[in-house]
Amino acid sequence: MNLGHDTIVSLGSRLPPSLGVFGRLQGMLEDPDVDLDDIVDLVKIDPSLTFQIIKLANSALYGLRSRCESLEEAVARVGFGDIHQIIGLAVTRHSFQGELSVYDIAGGRLWENAVAAATLSSTFAELAGNDSKHAYATGLLRNIGKVVLNNHAGHLRYPGEEVAPDVQVWEKAQHGFSSAEVAGILLDHWRFAPEMFNAVCSHRNPRECVEFGASAARLHLACGVVAEWGCHLPGESTGWSRDDAMLELAGIPQEGFESAVTRAREQFAKYSVIEWSNAA
Repeated sequence: MNLGHDTIVSLGSRLPPSLGVFGRLQGMLEDPDVDLDDIVDLVKIDPSLTFQIIKLANSALYGLRSRCESLEEAVARVGFGDIHQIIGLAVTRHSFQGELSVYDIAGGRLWENAVAAATLSSTFAELAGNDSKHAYATGLLRNIGKVVLNNHAGHLRYPGEEVAPDVQVWEKAQHGFSSAEVAGILLDHWRFAPEMFNAVCSHRNPRECVEFGASAARLHLACGVVAEWGCHLPGESTGWSRDDAMLELAGIPQEGFESAVTRAREQFAKYSVIEWSNAA
């Protein structure tokens, strides 16, 4: 059954509230006058997110020093440099922890894919001299549309790549929107930056995105590398380009690409081994 814009927004309102917190954090970190107390007050809106941030601050990711007992201590330990990354990890872990039966995606796989794409997108943005925080959040949240379609689809099942090689084409035929377009609508509704929701909507075919083609191209390249790493999702193993034209559109020099991928892989490895159940 085809979805409408208002239905997509309504379905999005049933997702974890931490997604809205992450959106507000994006804007907050662009304010030069923001301080750590402001971030603490924002995170406290969602008790579940507060708990996860304290757990992460006590994890091996930040060393085994004295334990944090409060959100204030946790945010101070992490600091401005990493607070955006750690909140993004916790938000998407909460939002992407369930199995997506429509796509036959096991619990945790969606989060792994999102973190890999986010880490690569952020590294590519740095290489191109662009906003790495926007790129990181774009990579993390590009899959939120799949969660919405999964929750809406009932008994519908993606038939696999042999029948439908491009999952977005299949999604659009079934619902009138691809999962990328659904994600873009929600990111726009949640007031994320236009660069982000346009990049998500257009990342499969970034040359068609006139104003934000560079951001879409960097996400496109990230998804292609994710497929090479074996972290791709069903219906996304092919269709990614890494030719000179795509690199040029992304603003990434050919000679710096492989070293950027290596740096991203090292960072992804640190995130992917977090022991969430034992972090506290």
